[in-house]
Amino acid sequence: MPSLIIGDLHFDDKPPGMMEAQKQAIISICRQNLKCDKVVFLGDLMMHRNPRPTVLLALKEMLDYISEKLNFDVYILRGNHDSVTKADDGVTALSLFNSPKIKVITQSYTDEENKWIFIPHYEIESVIKDHLVSSPDGYTCFGHFGYFGVLNSAGDSDFSLSISDFKNPTILGHIHKFGQNKNVTVIGTPYTTSFTEAGKECFYGILEQGVLEIVPTDLGPKHIIVDYDSLEESIPWINENVGPDRYTLLRIVVNTINQDPSHNIATLEDKIKAPYIEVKYKPLLDDEEKFTTGANPVLNVLDNEVIDHYISSSNTSISKDELLAGLSIIYENQQGRNQ
Repeated sequence: MPSLIIGDLHFDDKPPGMMEAQKQAIISICRQNLKCDKVVFLGDLMMHRNPRPTVLLALKEMLDYISEKLNFDVYILRGNHDSVTKADDGVTALSLFNSPKIKVITQSYTDEENKWIFIPHYEIESVIKDHLVSSPDGYTCFGHFGYFGVLNSAGDSDFSLSISDFKNPTILGHIHKFGQNKNVTVIGTPYTTSFTEAGKECFYGILEQGVLEIVPTDLGPKHIIVDYDSLEESIPWINENVGPDRYTLLRIVVNTINQDPSHNIATLEDKIKAPYIEVKYKPLLDDEEKFTTGANPVLNVLDNEVIDHYISSSNTSISKDELLAGLSIIYENQQGRNQ
């Protein structure tokens, strides 16, 4: 029977409502594909290395439903965001979900029955290369890493593996944008996970007898960016992208400090159906950013997107607290120069 292949989920309970949309999107994809009897998650089920209990509970609810109610055998590959540290020791909170129907793969693993090779995320690239080289002929590899020429979710090229290192058909997580290069397929994410992915097409895969079908999907979170000057005329298009199966996140970009959008956005907010609205002031002279909002919550983009992506995707041993402390000093010095 065919198998579902799903890329990075990045479950996150901020803003409110997003994680529920993520959970329901994955359940819907599985419901739509009951011809499959297995589902492979390619890693990074969590947004943060140290997940909140709410995230773990949501993942458990989703995995229990898929494995018990829909009767899928579930394979979960450890991603870098799922790993407690960068020690390559395989320690992950995902191990809580191991059961007779759910297999969490923390270290490289060979499934002889399905002729599958699983290679989780390793900080030491030579370990990945050794496992790729030693994979038996005729097997399909699943991995959570990249190769030279593709960018991770933080916009970095963090792997130098050559495409020639992949001798077997390989399906990768870690990289958020779909792509194919020779016998390597990057599935990408089943929905957008941040505003850096706004407008991106999303997919999942169906694997049957070694043949991979790529299926487009429009479920779950959907990030949209609109310029403030065109906001009012864009409302019909924005609302077309809102639906019962989508959680639409709208970012309104203000391009000049001479504009005060607060009143106008407040008057238009009742016409906009997006459950989450964020206003971003585009920096004119430096890279400082200012955020404001109406009744809807706003993400702290600096802390959550930049710092967490940097920590999770870069080979650094610096803690988040140390990075934030250094950032605070930089801002204090910047303010001192501006006074």
